[in-house]
Amino acid sequence: MIAPLRRAAAAGAVETKRCALDEMIDSSHPLRMQTVSSGTPGDRWLLFVAFVLAGYAFIGKGFAYVGLPPVYIGEIAYLTGIVVFLRSRCIVGSFASLPGVLLTLNMAWVLLRTAPFVSTYGVDALRDSVVVMYGGFAFIVVALLLEDPRRIDMILRCYDRFARIFVPVMPFLYVIDRYLVDYIPQMPNANAPILEVRSGEVAVHLAGAAAFALAGFCRVGWGWILAICATAVMAASQGRGAMLAFAIPVIMAAIFVGKAGAVARILVLIPIVAFAAMTAETTFGEYHPAGSTAERSIDPHQLVDNVMSTFTESGSRQGESTKTWRLDWWNIIVADTLFGPNFWTGRGFGLNLADADGFQDVDDPARPVLRSPHSVHMTILARAGIPGLTLWFAFLLSWFGAMLRSMQIARQRGHVGWSRMFLFVMCYVLSILIDAAFDVAIEGPMVGIWFWCLIGFGIGIVMVYRA
Repeated sequence: MIAPLRRAAAAGAVETKRCALDEMIDSSHPLRMQTVSSGTPGDRWLLFVAFVLAGYAFIGKGFAYVGLPPVYIGEIAYLTGIVVFLRSRCIVGSFASLPGVLLTLNMAWVLLRTAPFVSTYGVDALRDSVVVMYGGFAFIVVALLLEDPRRIDMILRCYDRFARIFVPVMPFLYVIDRYLVDYIPQMPNANAPILEVRSGEVAVHLAGAAAFALAGFCRVGWGWILAICATAVMAASQGRGAMLAFAIPVIMAAIFVGKAGAVARILVLIPIVAFAAMTAETTFGEYHPAGSTAERSIDPHQLVDNVMSTFTESGSRQGESTKTWRLDWWNIIVADTLFGPNFWTGRGFGLNLADADGFQDVDDPARPVLRSPHSVHMTILARAGIPGLTLWFAFLLSWFGAMLRSMQIARQRGHVGWSRMFLFVMCYVLSILIDAAFDVAIEGPMVGIWFWCLIGFGIGIVMVYRA
């Protein structure tokens, strides 16, 4: 059944105007492409979503509250996207891939585990379900790319502008958010500051921008490189997840494009600078270990503690306590599902897992209410059971498999631009998944909508390339 649908989608893509990425293969600059008219509803929606994604990246949680409760900017993008999707000519074709089929099954199972709890938990059930139900963004993006493959060029151009601005600006925004939080005004309709960016979110977008530049889609200077390194060090000092979310995808991208030596030289400078800073701090000042995650400072000692606590058990007391806290909670979830009564169904969407398992921080009422464990995989296991987790991993494996195979074929055919675009998208998604394995990331719109749009972009460019 899938094969005829795939052929139909491919035929529809071929009938559209020739994708300018073919020109990119032999071009000295990858973004010298055809321009796409922004007059159609699909083009306008893509530009609107680009604005929304940029708002999430630059401002963070505060931007998520733009709108009128309970309909915020993310929901507005979702609902308008559904309208554009229904008006597109590629509805059937957007499902005609193995990752698309598995994502559909995943969303169906989550819907079945959400519907019974809406009457009990109301909006909370719907809010918890977006961890997978935001997957609708992926199908919208796929349909729009199949409808007009030249939109790939438009998306790359938009991201090029984003990466050039985000990297130089973020060091200043990150310092403001960390040290001037008392002076940041609150959103009028929510108990959240206008500017609030997590270290994991920053690390994810830094990794994406670095992979974009390594792939050759963006020419940058030393100022840009120094800015990305400085911000990465600041983000890495705040958490292990942010450190790994930046380092692993960037190293992988460097190896694949043959620039591992250049990246290695930059990475060697980081511990040298950190050691010099630690020496200066020890000589002229005094280091005070953080008592909690919220108290972590942008400090070289904190960066070393995060590295030590990631690979050994000799990190700081605070670093070890957060790791133990996560492992204790994950063990409870595994015992309740894999070896307990909720093997097939999970506990559904809507229940506050932190309250149910006794991991809510009641000693600090100023901190936001915690609902989910700091791992998207454990969230899905706890709420959707073993069937949900199985569908989740099957979908991820099929998506990465399709991307890797397409990248390999493109490299064998000498289509350098295509192969590096596949690499860029894979590194971006991998960075988000690494962050989501340590923190609450995909469960919210700030990273979740980015994740699912990238998933859809990956499926779409694979289908267009095969066509």
